[in-house]
Amino acid sequence: MALAVQLLERNGRADLTAQVKSRYSRTMRERQLTNGCLHCDALQGNFPVHEEAFDQVVAAGGPDGLDTLLIAECPTLKWLAVVHDNGGGVIAV
Repeated sequence: MALAVQLLERNGRADLTAQVKSRYSRTMRERQLTNGCLHCDALQGNFPVHEEAFDQVVAAGGPDGLDTLLIAECPTLKWLAVVHDNGGGVIAV
């Protein structure tokens, strides 16, 4: 999430980072930088977010069903750390 916030802010899309902040996760038993609900500010867990994204990809017959927020340059090592996160984190941003 920190990398996503960094890329969004660096590329003029800070408006999309408003709901990303530190929240307590009961599952992880610690505070984490998380995405929150626009209406009630509740932590949006990985499973609901992944399921919604997956459903949109399936319905559209591919990744074109997802909105592209921006195309940004990102250092390879930082991107690889996100893609290869095996600690229950994000698989792709």
